[in-house]
This record gives sequence, C-alpha cells and structure tokens, in this order.
Amino acid sequence: MQANVQISSGRIVSVGKKKPDSDLEIEATGLALTPGFIDAHGHSDISIIAAPEANSKVAQGITTEVSGNCGLSPFPVNELNREHLKQLYENYNCPIEWSDFSSYCRAVEIRCPALNIAPLCGHNTLRAAINGYSNSKLTPKQISETVTLLQTQLKQGATGLSSGLLYTPGCFSNSDEITALLAALMPFGRPYATHLRSEGNQLIEAIEEAVDSCIAAGQPHLHISHLKTSGKKNWGKLDEALELINKAPLRITADRYPYTESMTQLSIILPDNLASMPNEALSDYLQSEINANTVKAELRKYPAERWQTCRLVSTSAPRFKTMNGKLLAEFSDPAAVCVEIWRTDRSGAMAAFSAMSPDNLRKILRLEFVACGSDESARPLDYSFGVSHPRGFGSFPEFVRLLNGILSKEEIVRRMTSLPASIFNLTGRGMIKPGYHADLVLLDWQEYCSNADFNTPHQLASGVKLVLVNGIPAYGAAAPTPIARSGKILKPQLKEML
Repeated sequence: MQANVQISSGRIVSVGKKKPDSDLEIEATGLALTPGFIDAHGHSDISIIAAPEANSKVAQGITTEVSGNCGLSPFPVNELNREHLKQLYENYNCPIEWSDFSSYCRAVEIRCPALNIAPLCGHNTLRAAINGYSNSKLTPKQISETVTLLQTQLKQGATGLSSGLLYTPGCFSNSDEITALLAALMPFGRPYATHLRSEGNQLIEAIEEAVDSCIAAGQPHLHISHLKTSGKKNWGKLDEALELINKAPLRITADRYPYTESMTQLSIILPDNLASMPNEALSDYLQSEINANTVKAELRKYPAERWQTCRLVSTSAPRFKTMNGKLLAEFSDPAAVCVEIWRTDRSGAMAAFSAMSPDNLRKILRLEFVACGSDESARPLDYSFGVSHPRGFGSFPEFVRLLNGILSKEEIVRRMTSLPASIFNLTGRGMIKPGYHADLVLLDWQEYCSNADFNTPHQLASGVKLVLVNGIPAYGAAAPTPIARSGKILKPQLKEML
C-alpha cells in the first residue's frame, strides 16, 4: 500500500492517504518503508560501548538488537567473574566497571548508541557470579543465591534469561538449577532463550531437556537460539526436532542466521577432557610442552574432513591474526596451529564451521515462528575489534534473498520486525502504527543485498537509503538532517505483582 507516515517526538503520529502538514518531508516514491529490523540474536554487549555507531547493523536496517545471548551477558559482575570477562572482551579496550544491569545500562547510554539494545541476562555470567567457573554443581544454597541475583536483574529491566549450555560454566548445570531459574523468570512474563546443550549428536535430547525444564517451572515461552542441525550425520534429525517443538505444550519460537557456516570459539574442537576449560586456563595449561604435545597428538587423530570444514575467523595470536578466512586444512599442520593459537590468545580465537545442511537451512527459515538473528556483534568497518562472520554485515539481506519468492514480502518483513518484537516483549516496536516508536527503514528492494563474505567480511549491505531510530536519522545518504545516535536500552514494564 501507499501511505503518508507522520512522525513527531520520536513516534509515529499518523498513517494514511492524507498528506499531513509537516516541517520536513522525505519523498520516498519507488522505495519501501518498513519497521526497523530487530536482530533477535546479537552479541553487541560490549561492542556497542566501544563502537556505538554500530555500522555493520544499521546499514542492514537493524534498529534494535536483543543482546546477552547464549548465556553470556556483561552483567551481573563481581570479583568471581570480572577478570574472566575482562579477558574475554580485552580486544574492545573497554573497562568493565559496572556490577549489575542498571549500572551496565548507564555505561551504554552514556555512549549514545545507534541501536536500541534489549539485553538478556546470561546464565553463564549469572552462575559465575555465584560459583566462578568451577566445574561443579551448585548447592541448594547457591541455586537460591543465583535465583535472587537473577530476580534483581529482571527487576532492573533485563529482557529475559538466556543460557548457553554448551559453554563454561553453563555446561556444568543440571535440571534442578535451570528449573529453579525458570521458575523465578516465569512471574515476570519474559522469555527464556537457550543455546541448546547440543545442536548435533544430542539435539533431540537437548530440545527435550529445554521443554521439560520449562514445563517443570511453569515457564510458558521457550525461545531456541539459532535453531540448527549441526554435523552431517545429524541433518536427518530436523523432522523429529520439529515434531517435538510442535507437540510441546509451550509457545516455542526460534531465530536463525541465514548461513550454513556457524561461528564460535575455536576451542569447541578441543579433545573432550579439555572442552570445558576457560580460555585463560587453557592458555596456562598449554604453556607446558608436555601438555601441548599431548593435545597436538590428540588433534592429529581427527579426520581430515574436520580441518576442511573449520575456518579461522579471528585471533589475537601474533602469527595468525592476519589470516582470517583461511581453512585450517590449508595449514601444513592444523593441530600445531591450533595449539599455538590457544597458547597465545587468552581471549579466545573464533572459527567458522561448515557443518549445516543448505536444505535444512531453507526449511528452518520458512517456519512461521523463526525470526532473523545475526548471532554477531555490531562492528565498525575496520578490524579494530576483531573480524566478523559475514553474517554480522549481511544477515538481514541474506534472510530476504533466501526467502524471496517463497514467502511474501509482508511475511518476510514480519519475521524481521513484529515477530521478534512479540517474542521479546518490545512494546511499541516492530510495526508502522500510530503511537509506535519511529524505528523505520527506507530501502530499495531491488538493491537490498549483502556484500560480505569470508574473504571480505566487513562490507556494508546495499539498498538501505535511510534508517530512523526513535525518529532520528541514524544511517543513510537520504537523511534530511545530520546522522545522530539515538538508540536506547529497552526495558519491559515491571508487572504490578512484582
């Protein structure tokens, strides 16, 4: 439809055929006006402070990001987890001086971010604030302390709870711990987003665990992060996984990035006996030549296919920091390369793994409950804060490209706007309606495309002409006034019962 949209004081005032009186007009004939895109799964927790202009995301039309995913949030912080978080985020040169959600919000807001940020509270960070990174189960007293700490973050405005049960220390948790946290989450009416304990060999069991925990806690909404079937031998599990999801007595939603190469820490390929070791502890462990040689020997037992499907994305290790995009199979001794990287990169090297089915990707993207998520942090064009997966610069145009001609444009836009808004309770966003916040994107559908790949991942998307965040131009040559940064921390309303 064609319509005139009037904006005032950061909100949409009217939508209709009648041309309103206005001090400023933007002519958009031939272009599409959509709600601002909502990244349902981002990791800009610290990058939005270090590089608040968020170039990689606003250029795609993203106006809001749900952060704090995969169990990793930058709050709550105390003496038990602060040093680890400093190591993890050292590339950003951003002092972690806050302690909770509220003080983290102040650190973000003082930087005037280009995006709206809706932070989840991460289970791994939360757990580490009670028990450090120890590989032990929490005692009943510690579970109670963790619950109280979570409730504090939620009362301060955290969007929900996320878990990363594949990562340290979340991998040490049991059902009692997760169920207790979900029972504490339930009265707040906010979602539980989980990076499942397994996305491959134990995928079905991991979905069952997540569903059972929600049912036991009375938590009505489960959100599955980057829904996938990882590893070729697991590609055939998708139908069974979807049957489980469809039969569950819960609202289940999911997000997905439109690529078949995932990205996570290179340490994910460590031998099982070291898989749960934090980065800094692993670095210390490998300083011993005996330990280093033992790990090399174990890695050399891996099939050649493992190295052909693993691509180095970013590392601070001196010899390899400029080799982003290179397959490990291209090195003469991949095992020795991995050990050297782990010894010298205490913050954790990142790698991409091509272990997903293109057919399953398309099938997942077509599901009506699946939103688009980049699974990346907002980054500048330069490589000052590390190297992005191409999804960091291209997820939303790729999402459109893969669904174009399969779904209507209206449905594709819904998946990037009102669907994630409903999942994460982002009131007044995700639609073009009077009273809604003026997060808007003006784009040319024919030009809208990604220009990023693994060789040149920091390439801005094409086709976006103008991005408004809370009614203020944040990106685009068509901006009628100077570009500004007007993003906010989005906080759900606290229920009266709490």
